[in-house]
Amino acid sequence: MSEEVVADFTGKLLTEDIEQLKPVKGRVLLNREQLVLVTGEGKETIFLSKIVSTNPGSVADSVSQFLEEAIAIAYERNGTRRQAIIGGSPETIAKFRTLLFKLLIGKQTVIAKHPAKRGGRVTDAPARKMLLDLSESAIELTLDDKTARINVEAVIGFEHEQRELMDRARPTLILDHAAGSTTLTTYISLLSKRKLTFLSQFVRLNYSKVVDDVRQTEVSDTETQALISLYSAGGNASLDGIVTDDDTDAQTVAEHLLEKELVTEEEGVLYLTSRGEIVVTEQLESVNE
Repeated sequence: MSEEVVADFTGKLLTEDIEQLKPVKGRVLLNREQLVLVTGEGKETIFLSKIVSTNPGSVADSVSQFLEEAIAIAYERNGTRRQAIIGGSPETIAKFRTLLFKLLIGKQTVIAKHPAKRGGRVTDAPARKMLLDLSESAIELTLDDKTARINVEAVIGFEHEQRELMDRARPTLILDHAAGSTTLTTYISLLSKRKLTFLSQFVRLNYSKVVDDVRQTEVSDTETQALISLYSAGGNASLDGIVTDDDTDAQTVAEHLLEKELVTEEEGVLYLTSRGEIVVTEQLESVNE
């Protein structure tokens, strides 16, 4: 590789060009132009410009059982789509994933409106050109000397829409995310639709992990109703304001919600966390179905 290597580690690999029934030990090298996967059976070179998806959901159960953590990469070669799966420790894959996304998306100028909404209400913030960058846990939007960080674990919903930004309809990623005691909505539009797709995948990957973790958390009906009441109150309220059943120990409910990181507490006031909002959102969606 003539380019400077930005990642070099040993992992477990499975590709359609390196034929094996299960992942095998191999070396992963990444630079700004290409990803190279090397095993005792051969070498697979993937140009970053040919990568079309980084969807971890495409890692089949039959393969993931051999891996602690994995990322699946779909790419094009000679008009056909191929796939490679890279596995390793959670820490190694997290670092590799961030480096890969940073290279795929790149530090670049985007058109963003932040925040477009605060607590569900439209703000008067204008659409501006900002510098977008990624870290392992956040999307960063910089304007002049000020940087807004959107913690990906605080994202509670996202979608693609055409939005009027700077006097023109543009493909836009809309992010709903928790920020302190309120919920913000941010619009981000990239000139490249391909890079906008990668940004969505970066968000989806982290969002999916939080949702999966929340779904594995046992939440009682009483706790769910308390979260819905807190949500209806604007995301923050006193304990007495959200648990009104005389037969229910309100303090015990609060302690359980705090332990599960579904709320935080400050000076007697409970605040809904992004995890708590996911519980509420899924509950409301199931009611509306």
